[in-house]
Amino acid sequence: MYGINLSAPIVYKNSSLRFFEKNEHHVTRFCTSDVLLLVYDGVLRFSENGEQKEVKAGEYYIQQRNATQGGEIASDSPKYLYVHFLGEWSDSPHSLARSGIFNYSALSHLIHELDRVSHDDASILTQKTGLFFNILTELYLSMPTEDTPAKRIESVISESYLSISSLEEICERLHYSKNHIINVFKAEYGMTPFDYINELKLKKAMYLLEVTSRPIDEIAQKSGFNHYSHFYRLFMRKNGISPHEWRKKAKLNMF
Repeated sequence: MYGINLSAPIVYKNSSLRFFEKNEHHVTRFCTSDVLLLVYDGVLRFSENGEQKEVKAGEYYIQQRNATQGGEIASDSPKYLYVHFLGEWSDSPHSLARSGIFNYSALSHLIHELDRVSHDDASILTQKTGLFFNILTELYLSMPTEDTPAKRIESVISESYLSISSLEEICERLHYSKNHIINVFKAEYGMTPFDYINELKLKKAMYLLEVTSRPIDEIAQKSGFNHYSHFYRLFMRKNGISPHEWRKKAKLNMF
């Protein structure tokens, strides 16, 4: 599904709640950021590169960067949260769809907390980034999915990836053979189950490197790696830089 790849780095920029007056129009602009819109009241209308869009209460939409947005048609007094960010667009299995529905009651606390800290100069960027990523994760988890053997395997892995040490553990949970697990998972996700487990572990490590000052070897252990050399090799292969260089670069990008 084409959308924002949640396994790739996401750069939070700014956010705020927005309330339109009656018959107010969306601003006309060329936007260089991706923009998440979470509409929880009214109807928001705008155009994107000339194509008209309408986002109703209980729906979300992600405006793609480097597009011209217009407000030719008046909106119906929408209330919504907008978040400017930079993400990677792809058809990865871990992508959040460009548009969909959400449960405002379930997300309300995250929406209003992100708005609160976005206007607080004392709040550190990592706090805002963490809240935003939690919102994206909740949207992703609420996406309708087709129940397939591969998705059942993915669900088991996502729940227990820090502790899974062999395919036998997945076999026992789902009563599938090893070959079946490997074949159906690779056909749908483009990688083996253990490659996927390592991706999740690296994602956790990358997040901890950005938001904590813990020693790197401790982060490797917290992320499920028993041997630092294994963690280091996989990290270099994925990112092309060392964990120390990743942390240094992430800190520089905060300011």
